[in-house]
Amino acid sequence: MKRLSILFAVLMMCGCGQQAKLYKWEKDSVGTIADAAICYGGHGARNPYLWTPERFEKTVIYTDEKGQEHWFFDNMIMMELWDDDYAVTYSIANDGRFSSRKEHWQRQIDYWFDPVNGFAALEKCIDDAARRIGNPPTKRGIIFSLPDPVYFEHYTKAMKGENRNTVYWGEIDGVAMDFSKEQDRIKAYRWMVDAVRAKFAEAKYKHIELKGFYVLSEELSVPGSFRYEYKQHDITIKATADYCHSVGEGFYWVPYAMAPGIERGKDFGFDLVVMQPNYYWTDAKWSWDQIEKKIRDYGLGMELEFEGTHGEPLKSSILSFLKNGQPNPYSARNKARFQEYLDNAAKRGLYGRVPFVLYAGTNGLYELAVSEDPADKAMYRKLGEFVINSPLKK
Repeated sequence: MKRLSILFAVLMMCGCGQQAKLYKWEKDSVGTIADAAICYGGHGARNPYLWTPERFEKTVIYTDEKGQEHWFFDNMIMMELWDDDYAVTYSIANDGRFSSRKEHWQRQIDYWFDPVNGFAALEKCIDDAARRIGNPPTKRGIIFSLPDPVYFEHYTKAMKGENRNTVYWGEIDGVAMDFSKEQDRIKAYRWMVDAVRAKFAEAKYKHIELKGFYVLSEELSVPGSFRYEYKQHDITIKATADYCHSVGEGFYWVPYAMAPGIERGKDFGFDLVVMQPNYYWTDAKWSWDQIEKKIRDYGLGMELEFEGTHGEPLKSSILSFLKNGQPNPYSARNKARFQEYLDNAAKRGLYGRVPFVLYAGTNGLYELAVSEDPADKAMYRKLGEFVINSPLKK
């Protein structure tokens, strides 16, 4: 479908009659990605809270064993799951939090577009590195996550027949959104997309550019799915994908292995679906044969997973429960699991053929990069060489 026909359909669903303005970086076709690293930020309980140039450097630059610096991840996915007691995804809203409102969505934008930290810090980090090793081959891409427009103000209570309020999120153009209407949920998605696009245009970054948007829900519903009537992802997500494509932005998703909807990524409009094998978190719930088959059958990418529990406690914020230098009881197991990811990617012919996304918890990649532990250093080298030597980067 051509751009104008897609745009017309989305505008009609949104109740809008004006064509969106295109910014200079937005093109007719959406480029592919070789790799991306997930960067969590925005919730006050995260430690560290801010993304500074020093913190970003370990995602932007890989330093090899000889001390030579290399450009590391090409893209970053900016993500958050909650804000105080307000959830931004269905899965977290199910545990008793209130659904996030427009003010929380705006707070996420403000966090990343801070004048000193966030994207400003990333820009400075890349500029400093470019002075040392030359400009990166391309601008570093940003994929911005979209909160879920959750049907009810308090999803858990609504399922018990209590708080079933659907008019809680806020207004767009002076009209209160009612999330019982799929058109209003689509409008909220579009509001977020346009707000982020406008901020990028205003910032005029030299080294980073908006690459597209990311859907947080790890399960997507179609007619017949569990509680489909409260989600209607085949309508809302597809319309949002169409709108993103109409303005030259990509659309991405990283569901867990075998998640509902994972086989229908193209139907939802995703340019790339990356599967979490979840082999790291479970005892072989899914075999590598099953994982490989799913990736090949549906043209998926693959996620690499580790977090602060991979390393030793000296530099790991997540291991603060260990006292007096007590060894990390999870380190050897988790390192072995991570090695399985790298080994299976290579021996199954996925490496160099499918994109990879790194999940490293709140600050795991930084902690790995600065660790003095020999086993941590070895893991950092393996990850670094895996990423920078991928044929997809050529």
